[in-house]
Amino acid sequence: MELMEDRRPIMARFTAAVDARIVSKDGSMCAIFEAGQTQNIRRELFDSAIAAGLMPEDEIAPAPPPEPKKLTQDEIVHTGLIEACKALIARGNPGDFTIVGQPRAASVKKLVDFDFNTKDVERAFSEAMHEVEQDGDDSTEHSEQSSSVTE
Repeated sequence: MELMEDRRPIMARFTAAVDARIVSKDGSMCAIFEAGQTQNIRRELFDSAIAAGLMPEDEIAPAPPPEPKKLTQDEIVHTGLIEACKALIARGNPGDFTIVGQPRAASVKKLVDFDFNTKDVERAFSEAMHEVEQDGDDSTEHSEQSSSVTE
């Protein structure tokens, strides 16, 4: 049995207890089994075969979890700036913001350990404000409840 780097065989023999048609997750492959039939199927069909109740003749290791997506440097900087802006908003110190309401570069720099430019901060601040407004806006929920309780 030939193994690939994820330690699962390229092909394996499966037996169906009942008639079954299995399809790969991406829909590019399928296999049709009659009850009692045994046949080799490709790795792309293993999970579907097991889910359909087919029995592998050999032990089939589960697929390894997908590797987490690696963030680009720009994504790391952007995410860090959003978190820094949210921290400044939560702190609520007027000295952290300019007259027009944007975070001061010096205040942001105290919270992050990388270089950034004004456009990056403006974009991150806009997204941070949007997230904060989305997370914290439950005022209608409270006012509706309080008005119904005053009897």
